[in-house]
Amino acid sequence: MRRCGLWILVAITFLTGRVVAEDRMELHLVMAFDVSASVNDEEFDLQRAGTADALRSKLVAAAVERSPGGVAIAIVQWSSVTRQALGMDWVVLRNQADVIAYADEVDAMPRRLPGGGTMIHSGLAFAARLLEAAPGYARRQVIDIAANGQSDGQNRLLETRGKLLSKGIVINGLAIEEDDTTLTQYFEAHVIGGPNAFVVTASGFDAFTEAMETKLLREISGAMFSHDVDKPVSISPRLAAAN
Repeated sequence: MRRCGLWILVAITFLTGRVVAEDRMELHLVMAFDVSASVNDEEFDLQRAGTADALRSKLVAAAVERSPGGVAIAIVQWSSVTRQALGMDWVVLRNQADVIAYADEVDAMPRRLPGGGTMIHSGLAFAARLLEAAPGYARRQVIDIAANGQSDGQNRLLETRGKLLSKGIVINGLAIEEDDTTLTQYFEAHVIGGPNAFVVTASGFDAFTEAMETKLLREISGAMFSHDVDKPVSISPRLAAAN
């Protein structure tokens, strides 16, 4: 009986360890789309299609395939305090076929909110709650928030940002400088944070695809674009391509 019990214990340990190993992955990534009143339906379509096209990049697919255990991605849509929605639930990507299939799903994602204010802190908080339900275990947890304007609730943004950073969550940004050419600097000062946090700048929604590809490549691969790894940096798509 003792020997039987020992073998059962060994089997349970082996199977548990195997499950844990299979559930480990490189990255949990929440992409947070701006659907505030300043983003019309055409501009939302550019965010959605731009993300899908960025995912179809062979470089992005290759980065996913090189990631130990793959990556898990979810999408949220945000605007005012009471207007947050799940755009697409968690999907684990491990190879090129997974990425291409996911890109097609993103391309078909509808706009789930009609508009509202630019409450960046609410988008961050909603994304953080989604991270709590992420599949498996990831070495890194990242929220990437896209916006074309500054937050309507500055103090609450800084408070929420501090809470997320204390949990080890990295916040990156995609600044859409459609009308505000200082938005990248605003993101650097008030939004992004955590190890190797960065901002990618899009000059407008028409430049969203290139900016998103740059962002995804860096987030998935962890590639460094700065020698000072402790300092958050901003990169334009053109600068990133040159590195």
